[in-house]
Amino acid sequence: MNIHTNQVRALFLSLLSILPATFIHANQLQNFLEFSLAAQNQTSTLAFTTNTYKTKINQLGINWYEPFTQYFHGGLELGYIEMSQADNTLSSARFTSGEYAGLLLRFIPLESEALSLRLNLNYRHSRTIGKNTDQDTQFAWNEALFISELEYRPVHNIGLILAVEYQALNGEQRDSGTISKITEFTESEQQSYRFGVHFTSNRTGVIGIEGFTGFKTGTRLYFLRKF
Repeated sequence: MNIHTNQVRALFLSLLSILPATFIHANQLQNFLEFSLAAQNQTSTLAFTTNTYKTKINQLGINWYEPFTQYFHGGLELGYIEMSQADNTLSSARFTSGEYAGLLLRFIPLESEALSLRLNLNYRHSRTIGKNTDQDTQFAWNEALFISELEYRPVHNIGLILAVEYQALNGEQRDSGTISKITEFTESEQQSYRFGVHFTSNRTGVIGIEGFTGFKTGTRLYFLRKF
């Protein structure tokens, strides 16, 4: 019994020692409504039933986060998207455009003036359409994205970002017209890395740029404001 009690006490003391390192300055930090505008270009490889296509995507969108608690935020995203596949055998599929919308969840287990750790789980649905004289093509796909993101702030107005992303994607190419068929596709890789830097222009305004490598390569420029 004494051995069991000592183990419980040791576990309790260990948890007490971990919690301050996990939830730093909770009473000093504030919750903000967060709104951002981002432009992104990326290149990835999508695997279809019989072919793989190099796919270029340009997107312009907004996202919004609402703080439910100090360490858990939820939000939405929506935007315009253009997709091109120069090697696709159908001309109607070589350039398509449309929209996307998604759900954003963010957990912040570590937050201090110099260091932040954010864990993100995002879901997005995208749809693009292309047409020519006698052929229509629609791409529709779902993405689930898990992101582990570390931010280091060497000074108060500069932040350095390093993130690891895991993606699960599945979709369909739906052709109608002279050729009518449905072809499934997915991503050829699942892991990528993201790195970037952002500058705080004032107390709540941020301008940042990021680069991607892995299942997608490209850049992202964003403007963020907290209210």
